[in-house]
Amino acid sequence: MKKLNIGIVAHVDAGKTTLTENILHLGGAIPRVGRVDKGDTQTDSMEIERKRGISVRAAVASFFHNQVKFNLIDTPGHVDFVAEVERSLMVLDGVVLVISAVEGLQSHTKLLMDIIMGLGIPTVIFINKIDRLGANPDKVASLANTYLHERLIITERIDSDGGIVLLSDREFVEYNSEALYNVDDALMEKFVNNETNETISLNPENFYYHTRRGRLYPVFFGSALHGVGVDKMLSKLPLFLPLSHADCGEALSALVFKIENTARDRHVYVRLYRGKLKVREMVRYREREEKIVRLGRLEGSKIIAADSVEAGDVGVLYSKDMRVGDVLGEDFKDMRKVNLGRPTINVEVQPVCSSQRRQLYEALVQLTDEDPMLELSSGKGLNLHIFGEIQMEILRELLAERYGITSCFSQARTIYMECPTAATEIIAPLNRNGTPFRAGVGFRIEPLPQGSGLFYETKVSFGELEKTFQTAVEEAVFETCKRGTYGWEITDTKVTFIYADYDSVTSTPSAFRDLTPPILMEAFSVAEMGLLEPVLAYELHTPTLFSGTAIYDLRRMNATIDETLQNKDDIVITGLIPSDSCKGYGAKVASYTQGLGIFTTKYHSYQKTDITPEKINTEEINLATNKSLYLLHKFGAR
Repeated sequence: MKKLNIGIVAHVDAGKTTLTENILHLGGAIPRVGRVDKGDTQTDSMEIERKRGISVRAAVASFFHNQVKFNLIDTPGHVDFVAEVERSLMVLDGVVLVISAVEGLQSHTKLLMDIIMGLGIPTVIFINKIDRLGANPDKVASLANTYLHERLIITERIDSDGGIVLLSDREFVEYNSEALYNVDDALMEKFVNNETNETISLNPENFYYHTRRGRLYPVFFGSALHGVGVDKMLSKLPLFLPLSHADCGEALSALVFKIENTARDRHVYVRLYRGKLKVREMVRYREREEKIVRLGRLEGSKIIAADSVEAGDVGVLYSKDMRVGDVLGEDFKDMRKVNLGRPTINVEVQPVCSSQRRQLYEALVQLTDEDPMLELSSGKGLNLHIFGEIQMEILRELLAERYGITSCFSQARTIYMECPTAATEIIAPLNRNGTPFRAGVGFRIEPLPQGSGLFYETKVSFGELEKTFQTAVEEAVFETCKRGTYGWEITDTKVTFIYADYDSVTSTPSAFRDLTPPILMEAFSVAEMGLLEPVLAYELHTPTLFSGTAIYDLRRMNATIDETLQNKDDIVITGLIPSDSCKGYGAKVASYTQGLGIFTTKYHSYQKTDITPEKINTEEINLATNKSLYLLHKFGAR
């Protein structure tokens, strides 16, 4: 069976879910096309999605069309739920990018295009809403072509009556030969040397070869709301996108890309790259093994019991321990690494009724299980990492509707990071004064280049200290580094375990686990910690008339102006800007440009910033920085 795993991606309100409904209907997966405004769409199954008319979670469905099995993922369009898009792009063979013929290229559209080009993801473009007042599909296609570096290829034309006509093979080649030569150096050389003949130059397979490799992007036109043009696009997808031809006889390689908790089960969605999953067989992941007790496959949007699922397909497991990002079996070299950004905002969540605190914690654990980027932490409060205000509103509604918890969220604050400014090392022997733990440890810490993350290494052999003791130390290092001297996570640091001392009779792994935090924090204190702030790459499009206002604002917000491009009537400014200084600036741009300006951002990196009182997370400062309080906490708890 030929298989094709596709995702529908778009800016919010481009008509992505409506297009998905039409595709599922054409594939026989649903009896009729649902409407977003009526709240009866198949993939927007959550009450919140139907009420708000936006997708919040990626939804997976399956159907057959022209002897091809399609697994389709409808992804959220709002930028606050970009994590769902990221996880989906990791497992897809190709995507359909939906662009509104009215609104054109929006900020999130351009972010998606950047990712598509950067990763070489095979993509088909569907320009939607061509029947709406103000629609200009030709202009939108032209702008998309420019943004995609002249790599768009036209598959059809709109006639004088508004009808859509597929191009003949000859017309298709004549329209798009220049784009083909732009990406096919060998064919271009033959053309320059007059070596091409009509059979070669007029063969559409030359184009299919490059679209399947993400080098050319075919475009279709239509109106998803009225089902116009969708069938033509669907029939062409197996030509333009790469079908899965994985070998079921090879060793298993699969990736967990979605977790869904229901009242009865925990559904684990996996994409199989190689091999086969079978009921009653063992599967290996994260240095553990688990027996497959139940297995499911998709039929429409329903999960049907299955004895096996083969390579190239999507399966559903029922596991309590598998997590998003787990690789089942062996790593597959062609697994796609996608990074659309990371949350830069932190909020504290509290129940309105204090008796629901435990219930709230358990609910947030489950939500973080489904979306690991939330990164729940439970120090003095329950804290989450989020992308924006809309996501916070959705979480509040989810807690109320799904778990019956009325919650309140603190004001959002920027997530900073910490890193040491110098290398240092510290040794704490077994009988060191003021150390009641029956253990001895020593660490060397070193700053790493920005973006390196946290790296741990041990120079203590297992002959000097048993593995169980070393595991306790390693776990304590990573746990300790979640909160530093300023209350933020420690990054861009190498921690090396260089010394261990123990008593064979009285020392325990828990003693090493308890001793590690104060000694490590003492080393960080000696090294002096610096603060890092999230920095965004921005792009500001504005009519030339408002360029002075734009540049003044950018300088006031401490942005860099790396490049300024002057077009006919507008100006495009790009650079880097601190995340904390540009909150709400997109709305301001739209206001002072009368809706003609667009301000888009995406996560770039963490960079050094001045340490000021308002940037210190006082409530989350690591307790181990104060040894007296730390010891009181440890021994008081016992």
